[in-house]
Amino acid sequence: MTDAPLARFIGRDTVEYVRTYPHHIERVWNAITDPAQMSVWFGPLQFEPRLGGAWLALWEEDSPFRGVITAFEPPRLVRFGSPHIDPSNYWQFELAAVASGTRMLFEQHISSRTWANVHHWPADPPEHPAGETNPWRPGTLSGWHRSFDHLGVHMDGGVWVRATDTERDTLDQRYRQHMLATQP
Repeated sequence: MTDAPLARFIGRDTVEYVRTYPHHIERVWNAITDPAQMSVWFGPLQFEPRLGGAWLALWEEDSPFRGVITAFEPPRLVRFGSPHIDPSNYWQFELAAVASGTRMLFEQHISSRTWANVHHWPADPPEHPAGETNPWRPGTLSGWHRSFDHLGVHMDGGVWVRATDTERDTLDQRYRQHMLATQP
């Protein structure tokens, strides 16, 4: 699915991905709300799948990626809020049953007014008007994109094959161009 549509910017601070999976809504719901499954297709996470449940990303030591689940409406909506960084930041999965399976709408919101470039990443793309203050990077956007590919493979029972450096670079470049063309 790497050829799936690129994310869409909803203003400067919010990005949206839409995917349709040929699986029943409960199957998709389980894949996005079971910590063991999400750790397979996305990255190592700990969380309590319930309203108010704490979550913690385990891919960085002393990870700043933590928060609580601020919306939990099975099997339709789960929002991973981020009150430890900024209470307005979130990751959100919204599911809807459709004739071909389940439509997943994923949004991530990062407030540019409170985002801090703690990793000191250079502006990417360098010519983007927001420069280093832009909370989005091509690698972040392509990372979500590949994760949603991986989610489909996971639900199909397949084995994920890691992208080559060339494939990652190609998708990153597509997102660089997309950011310049569409990000407000």
